[in-house]
Amino acid sequence: MSQANTEQIDYWNGRAGAKWVAMQAHLDVMLAPATAELKTRAGSVSQLRVLDIGCGTGETCAIWLDGGAHVTGVDVSAPMLARAAERTQGKARLLEVDASQWMSDTPFDLVISRFGVMFFAAPDQAFATIFANVRPSGRLLFTCWRHAVDNQWVSTPINAIRSLLPEAPPPSPHAPGPFAFADKDRLARILMQAGFSDIVIQPKDVPICLASEGGVAAAVRFVMQVGPSGAALAEASDDAKAIAAERLKTVLEPFDKGGVVTLGGAIWVVEARRSEPI
Repeated sequence: MSQANTEQIDYWNGRAGAKWVAMQAHLDVMLAPATAELKTRAGSVSQLRVLDIGCGTGETCAIWLDGGAHVTGVDVSAPMLARAAERTQGKARLLEVDASQWMSDTPFDLVISRFGVMFFAAPDQAFATIFANVRPSGRLLFTCWRHAVDNQWVSTPINAIRSLLPEAPPPSPHAPGPFAFADKDRLARILMQAGFSDIVIQPKDVPICLASEGGVAAAVRFVMQVGPSGAALAEASDDAKAIAAERLKTVLEPFDKGGVVTLGGAIWVVEARRSEPI
């Protein structure tokens, strides 16, 4: 296993995984527009074998189960899978595995993911493995983030606190992480090289709810824990966090509409197919 994948697995089994479990309800609300898009694009899943990659705390697994699918959910995070098991009540097959390496004995009709495929150290290899897990004429469907600068929910908070953060070289735009597939051409090339055809990568702008109640105070608490701003502040001093909270309050106040705080989000909705062999 590569070092980068090891780092991601450690990350999602540590503080990040525990935090996502604790904030599961809030995160489900935040990601609801992407969830709805996937549900619409998937169509009827009745009796289909569905593989949910990066299934996390299990909301999407539960949706496919409700649609009558036979669901396998895979994730590297043990704490998140434990929550998923509670939510799916033993009806889904849940596996703590690395989707870039795991092979199923039987291929799937539909492989689907809500923001769960951007963390592979070797995406070419990962999608070749995913391709092998799709049956001929089966489908791949997932969402991923476009560029951070296009995501207002990311850029607005991070710009407000940037001067509080230690200087560091900019990360590689293709490094494993939320924005690894922001480059549409690179993503299409990876999918094509893996063997997929009928590739469609569509931009979609979605509202990202940072607080469904509690207004700007709740939104500030949320962004200081989740997403790029939360990650950037994880090791900050208490003094720096206090200053950050005031700055975040200032930039998020204009988005507080009756206690609900919503900023713009930018995603790719990706569809592809494994063609029947000739």
